[in-house]
Amino acid sequence: MATKDELVSKLAGEMAKSFSDEIYGAEGCPLDADIDEIEDHAVLAAQAAFDAVIARALELQNQKLPHQLPCPKCQTECSVKFERRTIQGRMGPASIREPVCHCSVCDRDFFPSAGIVAAG
Repeated sequence: MATKDELVSKLAGEMAKSFSDEIYGAEGCPLDADIDEIEDHAVLAAQAAFDAVIARALELQNQKLPHQLPCPKCQTECSVKFERRTIQGRMGPASIREPVCHCSVCDRDFFPSAGIVAAG
C-alpha cells in the first residue's frame, strides 16, 4: 500500500500532465516557448493547488465540528460560524473558512480547534 507521500507525488504528476495538456495541448509547448513562461505557469499551478488543497481539507474538517460548542470560560453553548481568512503557509497565503464562536454571556470570540473539540 502506498504511503500518503507516495500518493501525493502520484496525484501531483497526474495533475501536472493534465495541466500541461490543457495549457499547451497534447503536443506540448511550442519550440519557441520560454523556460521562464513555463516556470511561471508551473508556479501559478503550484500556488493554486496549495490554496485548493488546504481549503478543501479544512472544509472537510470543519464539517466534523458540532453546530454548537461550549465557551472555554463560562461553558455557555455558542453557535459555530465561519469567517473567511487568509493564512500564511510555507508556499504563501491560502484562503480558508475559519470556525469562530461568539459567547454573548462573556462577550468574547473564541476559535475552536481540533484539540479543543477533541478535549471538550
